[in-house]
Amino acid sequence: MIESRESLGITFEKATKVYPGTSAPALDGLDMTIEAGELVCLVGPSGGGKTTALMLINRLIDLSSGDIRIGGTSINDLGPIELRRKIGYAIQQTGLFPHMTVGENIGVVPRILGWDRARIRERAHELLELVGLSPADRWVRRYPGQLSGGQQQRVGIARALAADPPVMLMDEPFGALDPITRTTVQDEFLAIHRAVGKTTVFVTHDIDEAIKMGDKIAVLKPGGLLAQFGTPAELLTAPADDFVESFLGDERGLKRLALFTLADVASSEAPGTTPPWPRLPESTTVRAALSAAMAERAGGVLATRGDDVVGLAPLDALVHPDLPEAVA
Repeated sequence: MIESRESLGITFEKATKVYPGTSAPALDGLDMTIEAGELVCLVGPSGGGKTTALMLINRLIDLSSGDIRIGGTSINDLGPIELRRKIGYAIQQTGLFPHMTVGENIGVVPRILGWDRARIRERAHELLELVGLSPADRWVRRYPGQLSGGQQQRVGIARALAADPPVMLMDEPFGALDPITRTTVQDEFLAIHRAVGKTTVFVTHDIDEAIKMGDKIAVLKPGGLLAQFGTPAELLTAPADDFVESFLGDERGLKRLALFTLADVASSEAPGTTPPWPRLPESTTVRAALSAAMAERAGGVLATRGDDVVGLAPLDALVHPDLPEAVA
């Protein structure tokens, strides 16, 4: 059986997939270990094997060779249905059943597992609150067609979490959202991830999203080969090869500023006098703060906590941040 969530990880051991009728692998000998509780983003161009790797984990497709182990147990030692009941799955178009209410959608897997109605209802309310659809009573009886795209995506995340699975798989989950809604839902999911600590594999084509979301990033290149696997900082500071450097884009230095916030670079004490600079929450990324300062032609920004100014970040601190050695 799969081990408890507390010690769960995912290990790819020379995982290979060759689709029928083709000679070249879609995923070629992938070796990678995702530690328990990590959020790992899979990125790369079309033909890199991102979605193939994801689908192999829950046996929507089967391995041609190699193995994938979840918590030390091979996925081939579990039946596909048993395996999938232990894995939450969220996709770009949410996959909500239009004829079911929000509450019924969230309860699909718990009903299969034999939960009673009271427990399912309690779980649905709990998760709606968690994903920012509050109060839950306002949403639980609605149908997907009555919700916006962002609201549907939140329900999709709630459904994936419903049976408290030890693993979450997410395939371009926010790709269909407009930029403002997408940022909001990204932030909410990161807060959820910090709260529940699920081991999460997250497929995205957007390197900026991967840098924001991932504890680690796996860059796959055409032919399903792993080009580099590491933290966002490791990729941005030391790309493994020309392919990774090209995939990261020309603004690699600016992207690196998105790894840090005003809390990392602003002065640690509230100033006696405050210049007329933009006021931004201390959780704002250095990249976003630099953009705001440039847009306002200001000499820097003010870092705030609630209504209080807690520090100054002049342009020099934003352009050349003196970051702690552990994150620099």
